[in-house]
Amino acid sequence: MANKLTDMRKIRKTLKFLCSGKSKLFIINYLSLSRNTVKKHIALFDALGLNLEDLEQKTGADLEDLFSQSTLESTNPTLEKLHSYFPKIEANASFILLFAYFSG
Repeated sequence: MANKLTDMRKIRKTLKFLCSGKSKLFIINYLSLSRNTVKKHIALFDALGLNLEDLEQKTGADLEDLFSQSTLESTNPTLEKLHSYFPKIEANASFILLFAYFSG
């Protein structure tokens, strides 16, 4: 489900599996997460420069702060600049796709 908050235990397990050498496909299937969710958390983990020791020291609340949607958007300045040029592009794109689907 889109924009559903992921349980912090699953994020922790995702990153532990990643650090232990498991593939994204294994993580996706084992934890029943979407491909995009796993990719998003791995990308943010890499962007923040965290390692397994850092992950072990963080509480669930710390992880929630790090891996919230607003944190992800604020870590990518290129994405922020793009959103400033096209603030309603996502909503408009969804509307256009729905319109094309139902009219066509």
